[in-house]
Amino acid sequence: MAHLVITIGCEYGAKGNMIGRKVAKDLGIKFYDRDTVDKIIKEVGIPKDIMEKVEEGGTIAGKGAEGDVRGSFSKYADLTQRAIHVQKTIIRKLADRESCVIIGRCANMILKDYSNVLRVFVYGDWDFRIREASKKLSGTTKDIEKFMHKDDKRKEDFCKRFMGVDWTDMTKYNLCLDNGTLGYEKCVEEIESALEILKK
Repeated sequence: MAHLVITIGCEYGAKGNMIGRKVAKDLGIKFYDRDTVDKIIKEVGIPKDIMEKVEEGGTIAGKGAEGDVRGSFSKYADLTQRAIHVQKTIIRKLADRESCVIIGRCANMILKDYSNVLRVFVYGDWDFRIREASKKLSGTTKDIEKFMHKDDKRKEDFCKRFMGVDWTDMTKYNLCLDNGTLGYEKCVEEIESALEILKK
């Protein structure tokens, strides 16, 4: 097997990003998180604000030839499809090019036909996620909970709309890890052990 790719989907506060970064460092391979992929998408002509609107499931009304206001099938609808196409193309190119860790972006489904991909999902119970999220986010516990519910809904809607799957469907992953129970180091260890099996 020429090279291996690890995709990591994760709930906010479950620390999937941190786990993925450590795996990439241990293995000496590239690490692509949401921000990195966003930069690449921007370089090929899809502004960050457009990508964010796509993720949120929004549409922008555009003016038709006669000046009528058009809705979900407006010019933006075409731009939505273009943005998704660009994202899929970039993720496939990254996976084709080299061993790497890719965080989020429904990469597990975009690369579902790749035999050299380990698809990981990192989760945790609500209290654990709140505790971890509070280290990064400011505001009250209620504010943090509201943000997390919104982020979960964004990911759920995006995967359902563009990939036709439930984001938390464990059958779409090879390895599901409860970081709240296992802990950071054990999650890293389990991913690296699973990679050894995938190499065989």
